[in-house]
Amino acid sequence: MFRAALTTSIMALAALWAGCVFAASEQGADVADDDGGARGDGDCFEDTDCVLAGPSCCDCPTYAVDDRSGWADACEQVSCPMQDDCPALEARCDLGTCVAVCAPMTCDLSCSAGFVVDAAGCTVCACSKGGAAAVCQVDTDCVRTPADCCGCDRGGSDTAVPAGMLDGFVDDLGCTGNESCPGVSTCTPGEEARCVGGQCVLAGDPSVPPPGEECGRPELPPCPSGQACVINTKDAEAGTGRCAAP
Repeated sequence: MFRAALTTSIMALAALWAGCVFAASEQGADVADDDGGARGDGDCFEDTDCVLAGPSCCDCPTYAVDDRSGWADACEQVSCPMQDDCPALEARCDLGTCVAVCAPMTCDLSCSAGFVVDAAGCTVCACSKGGAAAVCQVDTDCVRTPADCCGCDRGGSDTAVPAGMLDGFVDDLGCTGNESCPGVSTCTPGEEARCVGGQCVLAGDPSVPPPGEECGRPELPPCPSGQACVINTKDAEAGTGRCAAP
């Protein structure tokens, strides 16, 4: 029994160092939850049923998987270099599917060109430079592309980049076509490549007024008492914030 356990451990470590990932679509039979219930493959009941994952243990996470996938345990002993430029994502359970979403946070900045939007499409609490640093002027200057090797069609994420930089952006991803992805769509309906504050972002139809009180720019009124400007809320477009309870 000891020899079998040792062999199993060695095989698991070998898979780790090979950059193997554990996708929700690759799990086995139903597993009982702590409360005695059972979840089907890829299912989740609440946010704590999901964990962030990426192309390998040391890459920035770009999607989320079922906590039974073995991802967290497999990567626990892997030593990775410090990374301070990963998008601020969090794992959530959305209608029974694990997804990675931008983490909401309060931001007390007022930015004339809107907030910065990172490569994952998350709004960052920093002012977009716009003006001379602008990479686009109109929406047609921007194109939609997968932000990682899965893309939102297969459980990853999409982004928007200047049309002239598309080829270089795709090459820099270094995708091989053999990446393990969750295999479920995480695309947001209605999102399109747009030019916002001189930057290419994925955003909704500009002709549809966004819900809630927009905030974060000098010409907008301050948030009501008891509320703060929160970025990355479910109804906030990229580059803007919404007044909400912090």
